Amino acid sequence: MTGARSAGRLVGADALTWMERVRTAPGEPQAQVDLVWERSRALRALERESDSFLRLGAGLAAFALWCLALAGLAAALWDGAAVGVRVVGGLVAAAAGVAAVLGGLAVWRAGRAVVTAYCWWTLLPERLPEGVAVAGWRDDAVRDAVLARVFVFSGWRPLRIGLGAAAALAPAAFVALAVEGGPRYTPTWHEGQGAALTAVVVGLVIAGLMTAAVVLGGQFRAAAAHSERDPIWRRITGRSR
Repeated sequence: MTGARSAGRLVGADALTWMERVRTAPGEPQAQVDLVWERSRALRALERESDSFLRLGAGLAAFALWCLALAGLAAALWDGAAVGVRVVGGLVAAAAGVAAVLGGLAVWRAGRAVVTAYCWWTLLPERLPEGVAVAGWRDDAVRDAVLARVFVFSGWRPLRIGLGAAAALAPAAFVALAVEGGPRYTPTWHEGQGAALTAVVVGLVIAGLMTAAVVLGGQFRAAAAHSERDPIWRRITGRSR
């Protein structure tokens, strides 16, 4: 699990310990039985780490840099702008854009490594040999079905899902306002600035969709891991064990 090595300063030391345990874990199911007693501690640590405000702040910083890059690009493309403004805008767009992409990739890789480790520890009971049970996992059909369904509503997950949805929808609202304007608004400020406006709108749409994909993708993976305890879901997918 190379993601644990590259997570660096964006993941806490406690979570890194359990991520490293995943990397060094034996591949044979029989040998993984010895890890069962560590599972609860690992999940608690990784659960806390999944709500990291450090990575949230780093992600917001990357988004702010991307907006700065778009502002520089708009200045470089602005019709009628002085040559000096265009040059400075282009340099700002290049520098801020590279920093935003590198920062965003670092946040994404760290978050993905945390989610991967969380899913690994969550699904540990599914990899154990037949007859080996784990307390609290598929030992009560009603309880398992309920917990699998309320998982996305616990902790900070509703907030993260809401932020992911807002990130995807906000640029679309901006496009509607800037391009169409609505029945009582006739956009005039961007007349003759089609290139600059298009660059900003496309850049915001890309940032919004990428942010939504990263945030919602992590939630989907964690929820999918927990759905393995749900007897109804297992019946639908045709798995008996």
